Amino acid sequence: MVIKVKAKTARRSRRSRKSKKSRNILLYVIMIIVTFYVLFLMVDLQIRISNARTQLSQIEERIFTQEQTNSELKKVSDAVEKNDDKAFSGYVEKIAREDLDYVKNGEVVFVNIAGD
Repeated sequence: MVIKVKAKTARRSRRSRKSKKSRNILLYVIMIIVTFYVLFLMVDLQIRISNARTQLSQIEERIFTQEQTNSELKKVSDAVEKNDDKAFSGYVEKIAREDLDYVKNGEVVFVNIAGD
């Protein structure tokens, strides 16, 4: 009788060892999956942050350009209010030369045919 009880307990301990091993393996697999998922999320967030920073720098550059344009227009507006024809005509000349490609009489225009 004692031998049968020992045999049963030995079988139970082997089964419990096997079940503990399978539980441990399952636990490790779940931990690995969760770790990879967290790493994936972190990489995805870093990519999103990088894209957001790029967009931010582009917007800041556009804001800077617009502020310069606004400042220039404010100077012209002030010149018109003060009837300062010299400042206003200087602005008109600048726009004509830069945006409309106008030249003064007698000026020689050089065109870069190389495209550089």
